[in-house]
Amino acid sequence: MSELRWDPLDRAWALIASERGLRPTDFLPAPRGDDARNPAGPCPFCLIVAGDGPATRIAERSSKADRVLVVANRFPALSVESPSQRRAVGPYDQADGVGAHEVIIETTRHDVPLRAQPAEHIAEVFLTWRDRVNDLVKDRRIQHVAVFKNDGPRSGATLAHAHSQVLAAPIRPGRVSRQLDAARAHWQLKERCLLCDIVRHELDDQARVLEVTAGATTGGFMAWCPYASRHPFEVWIAPRRHVARFGTLSVDDARELAHITKKVLIGIDEALMGADLNLMLSLAPSATSFGRGEDGLEHLELWWHWHLEIVPRLTHYGGYELGTGVIINPTAPEDAAEHLRSLGV
Repeated sequence: MSELRWDPLDRAWALIASERGLRPTDFLPAPRGDDARNPAGPCPFCLIVAGDGPATRIAERSSKADRVLVVANRFPALSVESPSQRRAVGPYDQADGVGAHEVIIETTRHDVPLRAQPAEHIAEVFLTWRDRVNDLVKDRRIQHVAVFKNDGPRSGATLAHAHSQVLAAPIRPGRVSRQLDAARAHWQLKERCLLCDIVRHELDDQARVLEVTAGATTGGFMAWCPYASRHPFEVWIAPRRHVARFGTLSVDDARELAHITKKVLIGIDEALMGADLNLMLSLAPSATSFGRGEDGLEHLELWWHWHLEIVPRLTHYGGYELGTGVIINPTAPEDAAEHLRSLGV
């Protein structure tokens, strides 16, 4: 059984998931070249798509040309069957690893990455994310749902078939809590959404902006390299209008988000010659959990603003980054944005 452990010095949770160590690929050096994206043996996702692989199917969506499948992770970091208990262990806290860990198989085709899929199908992937978030927060043991995509060995992916993951946990992750505190404090001081202010400033400045959609019916989206980027060629995408909950994503929103995300991913792939990357949704915690519930989330609809983060995996952390939490980024976001714009992003 996995467990969550609280570090009172760093004020952060660690997820100890010993069961995941059963995977044969754990701790082995990442393969190089073509083998990194085409490991030996049949692809388990292709087997699931064909109906031959063992899997607990959860949901499915279809576009005109393809399907999106949601299955339970065979090696879950958290389990819905776990009890929900929290206890003191000396100066520490420990919580049972209750939650959910799901895999979203983004396409039935093995060799088609997300960026190469039609925008109409990428929209179905995003709508699947929305539906899983909305469903999982109904479990009142869950405080936060994370949606993320690992693409390539350096990102943490062990399978080449395009997929993303959803992990619902009974805690508020540290970075999420810090972003909540910052957004809430900004609103209390200025009665404005912090990310709305950032979006407006970046639109005025233009130095780091990559793409802005018109948003005839949805309000539009903006893609930009963040001012204090932690990683080279890091890109954020956010609604231009104020939207607190990703769970409200409409079909029109999803289609527009798919177009701008596809364009950014193609540009990053061209600029960085196919670099591995992580893609993550930044979502607010659930306000209906048994745990903290509304604690700190009062008026959240006024001051939280969801966004998407894309992080190419180009550098490794050294002692300074690990010891201080300050990330050294060797590429100024203005330079990254200029280069991406030159490639048509």
